[in-house]
Amino acid sequence: MTKEEFLAAATRAALACSRTSRFPPGITVAQAALESNWGQSRLSRDAHNYFGIKAHGDHARVAYPTLEHIHGRDLRVSAEFARYDSMEDCFADRDRLLATAQCYAGARACGGDPEAFARALAAHWATDPHYADKLLRMYRDNGLDELDSRSPDPAITGSPDSPFKEQL
Repeated sequence: MTKEEFLAAATRAALACSRTSRFPPGITVAQAALESNWGQSRLSRDAHNYFGIKAHGDHARVAYPTLEHIHGRDLRVSAEFARYDSMEDCFADRDRLLATAQCYAGARACGGDPEAFARALAAHWATDPHYADKLLRMYRDNGLDELDSRSPDPAITGSPDSPFKEQL
């Protein structure tokens, strides 16, 4: 999958989920790009897991080594991750987790402010203390903020001249 193909597919999935969740789709695409290396990670290719979502409930699962930041150190550990049937299923599960897990109440409370949402999300999503900055850099540097800007309805985003308008 090329970066352009990833962006097109991820944008469609994020916009579809955003219509229900009201979470900023540009942040969703940025997070998927960051976590999956633009859809090139083994986890995204083998398990359609674009967010590094750990296995939970009765999900099918796969085990992979991962880097976790624990007590100020980066450690390689083995973890079980959720396996999905499609990108759309993964994006929907990510939004369901954010909408229902108590630890993401802060993110839900600032869903209308993409940057505040990203910072609140990052506080619980990853162990990397620089995760929010990396996520927001991905968001801004790739123009994904266009998905969240100048829209009267946060579920239908993007300006008329947005490079993402064909996804709307």
